[in-house]
Amino acid sequence: MPFEHRQASIGELKRLFSSLPPPAASMRHGFFRANFIGPAWLRRSGRPSVELSGLRGWQGKRFLNPDDATNILKKGDAFVEALAMRITPGASQVDGKQGVALHYVPHGGKPAPIPWCWVRDELRAVDENTLLGMTVVDLPVLRHLAFPFLLEREVLPDRAG
Repeated sequence: MPFEHRQASIGELKRLFSSLPPPAASMRHGFFRANFIGPAWLRRSGRPSVELSGLRGWQGKRFLNPDDATNILKKGDAFVEALAMRITPGASQVDGKQGVALHYVPHGGKPAPIPWCWVRDELRAVDENTLLGMTVVDLPVLRHLAFPFLLEREVLPDRAG
């Protein structure tokens, strides 16, 4: 099903998010391509913001199993994993309802790098192949904002073609 809300306001996307169920564990597998959605300013600034924060070439997220995920970056003609995430159930910071969140995990005894140590990606299921995400940054001025993104299931090639 095509996602018809790609240019919706942040308020409209938050209301949609609140109406959706969390993705079941059985849905959390494979690669989901990322798309920036929302108002034009957010769609245009999404990729540069993610790249400036250390995820240059960000393509989306791969669910390794129902509890673990990683970001996928495109480097040249290869796809590589970056910044592991742990998936945890709990109350949403966006709407207070039960959901699932991806937390960036420490690596090699060190905390997740800045700014990812403050980032929480919350997910809700639009359908079996589409997830609506809200990024929350746990910093005083930003923690009450949510930045929407869309994840759509896709088969990731081993190499770009």
